[in-house]
Amino acid sequence: MSVRLTVQLTVKPGTANDFKAAAKPALARVKREDAGCEMYDLFQSVDDDTRFVMVESWASEAELDAHMKSPTMGDVGKALGAFIGGAPVMHKYKD
Repeated sequence: MSVRLTVQLTVKPGTANDFKAAAKPALARVKREDAGCEMYDLFQSVDDDTRFVMVESWASEAELDAHMKSPTMGDVGKALGAFIGGAPVMHKYKD
């Protein structure tokens, strides 16, 4: 059973382009290295350039759990943390 996750993010005003540039290699690494990753994509709001959503799909809950503890996830946090302007909002879904 696949598990989906959405993560709503708000970035600091004026940092959207730098955030996207920093996110691109970090997200690509997760897709390449974390087992069970079916989707790991970032989307920007058309109404507010500081609002983003990560849409993730994982082959199993166990693989999502492993990703959350993985070095790649730690590197995503390091690469993007300085741009974040508020607490992320996460929602998990299943088939």
